[in-house]
Amino acid sequence: MKTLFRTVLFALLLAVAATPAVAQQRQALVVTAQNRTAAAEQTAGRKRSDDRARPGDVLRYRLTFTNVTPGAVRGVTLANPLPAGVRFVGGSARTERGDARVEYSADGGRTFSAQPMEEAVVDGRAVTRPVPAERYTHVRWTVGGALAPGATVVAEYDARVSAGSQAPAVTGGR
Repeated sequence: MKTLFRTVLFALLLAVAATPAVAQQRQALVVTAQNRTAAAEQTAGRKRSDDRARPGDVLRYRLTFTNVTPGAVRGVTLANPLPAGVRFVGGSARTERGDARVEYSADGGRTFSAQPMEEAVVDGRAVTRPVPAERYTHVRWTVGGALAPGATVVAEYDARVSAGSQAPAVTGGR
């Protein structure tokens, strides 16, 4: 949660520090979601009666950060908690930036790593094993290099709506 707060605070500070004309044209951080399953159904000619995500639907979350300041920025971190009622789809986190490192949290955002681990007892023995991707609670990207004025970082991941959850309204086209 601290990381999310720092990311949002950083984005807000960048927006405030930007010149008024630039800040009015662009937002520093935009998060969108698209229901990939509903979009595929619509493409196939099966329109849904409402915009509610359904259990099993795959939602793509996209985080777009734009440097709205007049100077280069360093230390850009995009962190996103997975919304209630969805589970991370393993292997789906991506970005076009080669210098961005993706990490995950399975403990509510307290710690992050490229492969979260857990202690468990298996057949009476204590073992350390990877946490299954569907138990991740947060996804975070850290950009290694500087981001020039006006430059954009796009990061995205997929999440599947859990059975019996109250999923958000997400349209196929967003």
